[in-house]
Amino acid sequence: MKHLLPALACGVWLWTGGLARADLLPSKAQAAPPATDPPPSAAAVAAAPDAGTPDKQLSPEHQPRLHVTLDPSHTLHTGELAHLQITADALLGDDVTVSEQSFAPFEVHQKRARVEPPSGNHQRFVFDLELLALEPTDKPVPAIELRVVTKDGVVAQVKTQELPYAVRSWIANEPNAQPKLQTKPVGVKQDNWWPVYIASGLAAIALIAGLTLLVSRYLQRRPKPAPPPVPKRPAWEIAVEKLGELRRQKQRMLEEGRGGLFVDQVSDVVREYLGGRYGFEGLETTSDEMLGLLRQRNAGVAFTQEVSVFLGRCDLVKFAKVEPDQDEADLIFGKAHDLVQGNRPVPVAPPVGPAGAAVAPATPAAVSSTPEPAPGERGGEP
Repeated sequence: MKHLLPALACGVWLWTGGLARADLLPSKAQAAPPATDPPPSAAAVAAAPDAGTPDKQLSPEHQPRLHVTLDPSHTLHTGELAHLQITADALLGDDVTVSEQSFAPFEVHQKRARVEPPSGNHQRFVFDLELLALEPTDKPVPAIELRVVTKDGVVAQVKTQELPYAVRSWIANEPNAQPKLQTKPVGVKQDNWWPVYIASGLAAIALIAGLTLLVSRYLQRRPKPAPPPVPKRPAWEIAVEKLGELRRQKQRMLEEGRGGLFVDQVSDVVREYLGGRYGFEGLETTSDEMLGLLRQRNAGVAFTQEVSVFLGRCDLVKFAKVEPDQDEADLIFGKAHDLVQGNRPVPVAPPVGPAGAAVAPATPAAVSSTPEPAPGERGGEP
């Protein structure tokens, strides 16, 4: 236990010393490449061998040769940096580092260290320090302490010489220096096109909406073509439909003693058909007026005579208050049916050309002026 404690203390001391050197000097296995930086413009040189006071335990062959340069060499102003470079030529196998120390009246801004390749039995250590001057002073740059560890394990310290230096103030020529008055802010104008873009977009949208509204209103106000009229049903088709309805009611009306009403309704159907067929109001004309209108419209002599006989029979029943029997009702109904069916238009087929093609589209036939020969006085339904 007595032998273990000294060995442990020595190991801790060597480990802490290695940490102190690690921030300035890389290990020998990771030595930096040779320096290529140009030398400073101005230099203050502190030469060896009497540059420092070696430790008594450091033999002369292990004493490193120190070389110090400073740029700028004599004077600088507050806030500026002074570049201090320390070069140590040591015996190959020895290790040189910069110890932790105070650099007052300067502050260390940055530290760099490198090891150049060996030259013979010597090796060069280069330390670059950037010192920041914070206040005016005439104090020199302090002596820089270096730690030397020989390859035999001997630890010693050497120092550089102090370098006379002066730090000047930027306002030293002002007896009563005062801070400058606060200046007014300077307006800086910068084009901002975003409002223009947004306004242009809104204007374009409003223009499009306005044009759309105007076009819509114009289209709505335009006179619209009237819808095509509903095609009128042919007069004969309406008459045939009404006659069919009267045929179904004929027997019941005769049994109820309403034969005169039946004949009157049949007469109205024929009158309405003739008015629609030849273009006049058939229900509002007398029998004589209707016969005159038929002659004017070239209805044909035979057809006009048949209409005359039919209307005479109907008027006799209507105005003489004669109640028709079954045979009379059948005769009048059959004659009305013949007048409607025998006088309706007949479609004419289009003429066929020599190649078999139709020459003109099919058109309804003209009004037939000669009706189909009607049967004479006959009884019963057709």
